Amino acid sequence: MGLLAGAAAPAMAQTDHSAPHAKPYYLDLKEQTILLPERDWYVAQVIDARPGQSAIGVINHGISNKQRAVLFEQGLVPELTAWLQQQAPRADPNHAVVLCVRQLRVGELVDGKSWGGTSSADLVADVYAAHPDGYHFVRNVADRISAPGVSLDFEHSVRLATLLGNCLRQLAVVDWAAADKRPARTLAQLATDRPQAARPAIARVGAPRRGVYFTVDDFLANQPDTLTRLQLDTLRANTLAAGSASEWRGTMVLKVHARSATGSRVPGREVWGFSDGRQAYVRQLNFYRPLTRQADCYTFVGAAPIDMMAMNQRNKKLLENSLAGLGHFGGNMNDQTGQPMVYSLDLRTGLVAPFLTPGQPLRKDTAFVYVYRPASAPDAAQRVFLNDHEVGQLRPGEYLELPWPHLGRPMRLSMGTLGGPATLAVPSTATANYVKLLNASATSPWQWMPARQGEADVDALERRGKQ
Repeated sequence: MGLLAGAAAPAMAQTDHSAPHAKPYYLDLKEQTILLPERDWYVAQVIDARPGQSAIGVINHGISNKQRAVLFEQGLVPELTAWLQQQAPRADPNHAVVLCVRQLRVGELVDGKSWGGTSSADLVADVYAAHPDGYHFVRNVADRISAPGVSLDFEHSVRLATLLGNCLRQLAVVDWAAADKRPARTLAQLATDRPQAARPAIARVGAPRRGVYFTVDDFLANQPDTLTRLQLDTLRANTLAAGSASEWRGTMVLKVHARSATGSRVPGREVWGFSDGRQAYVRQLNFYRPLTRQADCYTFVGAAPIDMMAMNQRNKKLLENSLAGLGHFGGNMNDQTGQPMVYSLDLRTGLVAPFLTPGQPLRKDTAFVYVYRPASAPDAAQRVFLNDHEVGQLRPGEYLELPWPHLGRPMRLSMGTLGGPATLAVPSTATANYVKLLNASATSPWQWMPARQGEADVDALERRGKQ
């Protein structure tokens, strides 16, 4: 099971869409080897089942740290197929398997403090046994590896080879007879297939248990530590991002101070997340973000990593102005550092990564959000804004239905006036979403409700309105 190391999301730097002809960086595995002892299989074929089949990642290339998309020069399928068949040649009576790649990412995260950061790679794939009647699901393989610092370019190829070896060695113990009894799929079906893997405990409960998660495995198993005590601080998030037009304006974020049962302080880096018994939270960049259950993962809105392209442009301009005797550069750059970005937590692997890779289109899946006010609320109508556009006014006992067809893009709800108290979230497409609007004077008047409670509240308002 993969872990979210230090609770910092794996790196995917921001793409410079203004430079579409920038030369990509090509991964080259030709010089890499992996050890696969005592195998009884060989890879007959590789399938690229990644959504959008976009670039594998973005790295900071060269001395000037120019961002480059990471690709295989001849394409992922032909290069991985040829390399894996070289590393694990066919031999009879080996089982022929298809490696269906669901997720493959390499990248770098600059932390902005020590100018260090993390280089990482992660892989999620499904393995199928090839038979005359079709393809039978064998198992899921997944892993994530990371190293401190921003890597030399060739190290990404070394890391990817190591990652592939780690995943393929997970086939050391396979019940081939059990796999043969599973339903057969056609080759065309594999890219969209959803094999039934064991659902973690957290996916089988209506609400997470109250307590502290020290690892992602604690969360997936729904086994928090119930003795550690938490003190929560609610802070304004206006200044989390670069530039004055931060999309965080008006929102609140949580900081947590933890102490063990004996009263000793628990370092923040040791706390992966926590649950209040109704909502689970994950730590990212020392703030805690609410997790939203989707069909096959959890999502949360976090801060985008440092935009190295914008930083390089700013430094270049500073140097040019200095040489020209013009003094400090005070212009604006399109800097996405710290701006809201959607991340996903994979339920099968525990891996966290950006929900969409750069250039990948938004998924077409609509979520429905119901914003309501209790009947006992003060009489004054409250204006409601969706992404800074007024969508209605709510009086006590009323509700609004807001469709959100942009899965992968944060939804911003605010009230009162533009820039008023706001909340950012990725609403679930697996169930209806309910938001109770509390007193406007509250520190954060937005209360995301459990689906069952929210549905009961809205149904009661409807019945009351018909009386």
